[in-house]
Formats: sequence, C-alpha cells, structure tokens
Amino acid sequence: MSVYLTRIAVTAIRNITNKSSTLSNVVEFSPAKLFLNNKNDVFHLSRQLIVRNFATDTIQPVVALENASLPLKKKTVHKKAVLEDLTKKEGHYLTFAYATANSYDLKALKEALVQQKLYEPGKLKAHEVGDVVIANPVYTVGTEPREIIFFKEGAVVFWNCTELEASNVLDFVKRYEIESYPKDVVEREREVMTYVYQPNVKKCHLQESCFILVPDRDNSLEKYSFSHAMAQSARLGAWEARLESLAASVREHSAIMERDGATYVDKKEVVRKLGELFSLRHRLNVESDLLDTPDFYWEEEELERLYSNTVAYFTIPRRTRVLNERLSHCVELLELLSSWAADRHHVRLEWMVIALILAEVCFELLHFFERYFMRHEVDSS
Repeated sequence: MSVYLTRIAVTAIRNITNKSSTLSNVVEFSPAKLFLNNKNDVFHLSRQLIVRNFATDTIQPVVALENASLPLKKKTVHKKAVLEDLTKKEGHYLTFAYATANSYDLKALKEALVQQKLYEPGKLKAHEVGDVVIANPVYTVGTEPREIIFFKEGAVVFWNCTELEASNVLDFVKRYEIESYPKDVVEREREVMTYVYQPNVKKCHLQESCFILVPDRDNSLEKYSFSHAMAQSARLGAWEARLESLAASVREHSAIMERDGATYVDKKEVVRKLGELFSLRHRLNVESDLLDTPDFYWEEEELERLYSNTVAYFTIPRRTRVLNERLSHCVELLELLSSWAADRHHVRLEWMVIALILAEVCFELLHFFERYFMRHEVDSS
C-alpha cells in the first residue's frame, strides 16, 4: 500500500514539474510590433508577455511591460463653452444640460411637478414624444419664456433658467432618480450653450456654441432636437467619468505588477469591476442612441440635420468610439487578473493534494515500521 501511494505522489510531483517547465517559457514578441501599439493607452496589455511558473506555491512575476509605466491618459474631452464668456453676450439666453442618473421615473416626476404648482406640462407642437416630460414655469420672468425638458434617460435641459433655479430643480428631481450619479460628476459634466433669435433667418441652425432660432415662430421641436443632443453629450460625459474612476482602480494593480512582479487580487472584487464595465458597455451600445440616429428623426429631415450637427459639435461619435476602445482594454486587463487569481487558487489546491498524499505516505510508513517491529519482537520472543 505504501509503495502504491509513493508512486502516486512521485507521479503527481513529476506532472507538476513538467507543467511548470512547459508554462514558464516566454512567448517571443517583436519590439517593432510593440512600438506600433498605442502607447498612450495604459490598458493595452500584450498577452504574449505573461510568464507563469507553477513550480512554486505562488505565481511568478510577469515580464516588465513597456507601457505599464505610462501615466493614466485622461478621457477625451471636447472643448466646452465657458459660462462666464457666454453670459457676456448681449441678447443671448443660457441653456444648461445635466445628466444626473441612469434614468428617471417620469410618471411620478410629472405628477409631482403638477402637485407642486410651479410648473405645468407642455407639448411639442402636435407631436407626442415618448419618454420626455416638458415643464413650463407657471410664473414668468421677463419676456422670454423658460422651459425645462426631462429625458427618461436621466438627463434634464434648462432653457433660459438661472443656475439657482436649475439647482433647485435638480434637488427636487433626486427622489425620482434611478441609480444617481455623484454630484461632482453632475456639475463637472454639464453642458452649457446659448441661444438667440436672429432676424431674417428662415431655419434654425447651430453656430459655434450658440443655437440660432427663428423669431416669431414656434421652435419647440428645434429646441427638443438641440436638447436631445446636449443631453446625449452630458450622459456620455458621466460615463466617461465613471470609466475614468474604474480605470484608476485597475491602474493600481498594473502598477503593483510592474513594481513587485506579482499582484494579489480578490476574485470577487475583479468580478464586481468586470460587472460594472459590462454594465457600462451595455448602456453605451445597447440602451443609448449614441451609435445611431434615434427613430424620432427618421421622418423629420430638418430636425435630423439639427440633431446630427449638434452631435458632431459635441464630438459624440469620436468620444463613443474611444470610450468603447478603453472599455475593451479595461476588460482585457481585468480578465487577466481574474485568470491570475484562478491560477493561484488551482496551484494551492494541487499543493494541498500533494501534501495530503505525502501525509498518507508518512502514516503508512509509520504503520509499516510499527508492524515490522511488532513482528520482530514476536519472532525474538
């Protein structure tokens, strides 16, 4: 029995040793190819640079990565208009766009606005646009009317409202938010534009950081188109800020890998971060209309032109593409960390099996010597 167990232990140790010698080889890579990679992207991780050795009870260091020491590249930021500069323009009115949550409970929000008796629901000409609540203040200030547009996707746009009024409305809408964003992100990622009525203009259009509206005409649909594009930009900015926060936490692990040659991560933590990244990717590519023009504009050629021009002004297509690329790189690195943690767990299990087999062999040897000495004593007696 002891001989049989000894053979099992020797065979297991030999397999582990052969496995470690096979996996410890480093796959060669071309410096030219590495140079051609995007070095500004800290999450670009070459899979050929991983070295694993299962001969010990811990994972061995990885080869130093050329791009691991690069600083974390900030998100792609379009040039935003400065509020102080916009307020200096005579005859211009301000427009604010905030993204405060993943979505709103529009039904409860609309009922609360009516009960508050400060705003009354509005309409867009003869059109009924779903997933939108338009609020017109009951009390007017000046000749130019104020207007607030709430989007179900968790964004709100203020036309001709002061910052104080916008702040009060944002505080009011918090109770109807689903998955709210941090307050600092909401304030930092807001979009600011102006609009002005220009005489002798037949069509509404975008001019730099200003919406040009036609005087003495109902521009509600045009305002909605401009607002929709601004809301899309604010939502995208909030997602960029979220990815920036996740990327910073992932960056810590790559820095530890560079410094110590190994990193120790919790499997649940890695899975949780992967879930956040996949959730963010789902919202960006599936739930939002950032990759395509919304259905509402398909039969409205003029409104589609306004929406597309405003989207282009906020560089939404490019920012969406860059955000998707960075999401992919973050997912790759987290998957590497996940496999790393799984490999360490497997190595521990293998060594535990070997330890148990060796313990069994030792007990069998003790029993063997005990029986041998007992038989020797019986024979001598």
